[in-house]
Amino acid sequence: MTILATRAGFFLAGLGLAVWAPLVPYVRARIPMSDATFGMLLLSIGLGSLCWMPLAAVLTGRFGIRKTITGSTLLLVLALCGMIFVNQLWLMAAVLFCFGGSMGVLDIVLNVQGLAVERRANRNMMAGFHGMFSLGTICGALLVTLLLMAGLSPVLSPLLAVCCILLLAAWAWPGFLPRRTHSNAGDRRWPGSFILLVGLMCFIVYLAEGAILDWSALFLIDFRGMQPASAGLGYASFALMITLGRFLGDDLTARLGRVRMIGLGGLLAAAGVTLTLVTPHWGLALAGYGLCGLGCANVSPLLISSLNRQTRMPPHLAVAAATTIGFAGVLAGPALIGLIAHHSSLAHAFAMVAAGLLLVAIASPRFRMS
Repeated sequence: MTILATRAGFFLAGLGLAVWAPLVPYVRARIPMSDATFGMLLLSIGLGSLCWMPLAAVLTGRFGIRKTITGSTLLLVLALCGMIFVNQLWLMAAVLFCFGGSMGVLDIVLNVQGLAVERRANRNMMAGFHGMFSLGTICGALLVTLLLMAGLSPVLSPLLAVCCILLLAAWAWPGFLPRRTHSNAGDRRWPGSFILLVGLMCFIVYLAEGAILDWSALFLIDFRGMQPASAGLGYASFALMITLGRFLGDDLTARLGRVRMIGLGGLLAAAGVTLTLVTPHWGLALAGYGLCGLGCANVSPLLISSLNRQTRMPPHLAVAAATTIGFAGVLAGPALIGLIAHHSSLAHAFAMVAAGLLLVAIASPRFRMS
């Protein structure tokens, strides 16, 4: 039951995250604002995550893993309901801040639960857990989009998705670990070089994911001549392969080992981005984004899993530190890509992403003893 509950937890987190995307046009229509204001509004999601992530270790120590997951899920549901009904800009900013905060805490606490389950089972399971998150994002986006296309209102459609989240959370609740995480003053030291390395490598992978999410369509339109209506296929290819790769990841890691999986993942991802840059054909560019997704799929789950084997900090504190560093890539990625594209070109910005992914492959031998 604990393994199934952990999978369900990752799935509902992905489901909750994906509900936001189909609501964006309705929020824009309900609350008049400029593009610049909307960009600042979106920033509150990332700020919420960064502000709340460091609290995850405190919450699990005080209330336990199960109660923290439950509380974060309820806050997520309230935030989603706020997105549906709020019609004032400052209230929407507060709602999105809570949305980002709940997702940030859920991300860390579910990884802590996953590490504990993986340690108890004594086998690789983290890639599959993250695969459930990816599957949840796909199912959530499809569910709300199809309900809207079927004629349901922009109020009822996301509310049905919220009901699914609550039902899934209620079913999984007994399988969430009730224990509290423990740490003393000596555990709260500055993260060592290994934990910082994990965080920086996650930063690169998350930056690549954010770059493809935000910029791949523009690259395909401007450099590969695709029509705007089909340019979203770039991220679709990436998301599909990252989901497939994660479900295959645990078995592959058992066969190839952690070092080879991280190294090959970095090389595949870098090769995929490079393919999109050197080919003049949009079809091969889509294949490149898919190859990048396949490479990125298991890198971050394996990096998080490696924190089980370090001794400098308790796993829950190490996860909080590394994930917070890594998540900064989600925030910095779009802005950094835009800055490079403005002063040079979007192609050069993606070349920087490929170089970063190559560094991930180069650093993989560091995990030989982890």
